[in-house]
Amino acid sequence: MKLSELFSIKDKIVIITGCGSGIGLELARGFILNGAQVIGISRSRPQEKIDFKFFYECDLNDEKKLKSIIQYIKDEKIRINCLLNVAGISIAQSVTQNEISRFDQTFSTNVRSMFNIIIKLKPLFISGSSIINFSSIGANLGFPDNPSYCASKGAVLSLSRALSNDFGSQNIRVNCITPGYFHTKMTTLSFKNSNEKNKRENRTTLGRWGELKELLGASIYLASDASSYVTGTELVIDGGWSTKGL
Repeated sequence: MKLSELFSIKDKIVIITGCGSGIGLELARGFILNGAQVIGISRSRPQEKIDFKFFYECDLNDEKKLKSIIQYIKDEKIRINCLLNVAGISIAQSVTQNEISRFDQTFSTNVRSMFNIIIKLKPLFISGSSIINFSSIGANLGFPDNPSYCASKGAVLSLSRALSNDFGSQNIRVNCITPGYFHTKMTTLSFKNSNEKNKRENRTTLGRWGELKELLGASIYLASDASSYVTGTELVIDGGWSTKGL
């Protein structure tokens, strides 16, 4: 098989959450450019024109609205090849703040809503389909002042591994992409602070932050037939942060 066929996502029906900005928006652009039909679900619309098959403005915690969106997809008799769960939040907090509401809000968005949309969409996945959940290097490393975010992203990893077992018999693959530091709305304060920016650059072996386009190749790989025997795994894209020694 030619590589162009093996890695093809042409005409695949792909749902991307959190595609209003940042990583999700970049992936939506890239998937559409490479021939996929993308259904976008996000709290806010992109500030640029994107050629979505459909776009729905929805907070994934809004159960009523999410149900109506999925019912519309069912009514249109759409079958899904790939789901990219990119939506997520980070609310910085130290343990001394002791604000359990922030912890609950983070878990609701980053874990509960992810599981919820997967379960609701499951009957629409075709055999050979792919679910790609986005975690973070915060799932594996001890970052300060954001316990809820780190814990939630660790839960995403465990959830993905568990679902890969539960869905494997139906030939539905579940994997995780674990990014390091990329310049997005979520990380803009660190990026604009030269001291914080340099500190993060120096933690990588490549000596720089990642560019959003550098997440596209891994995402297309996991969405395509090139990864047809890959499930329950984690693909770390962090410029060498998590493996750097001295």
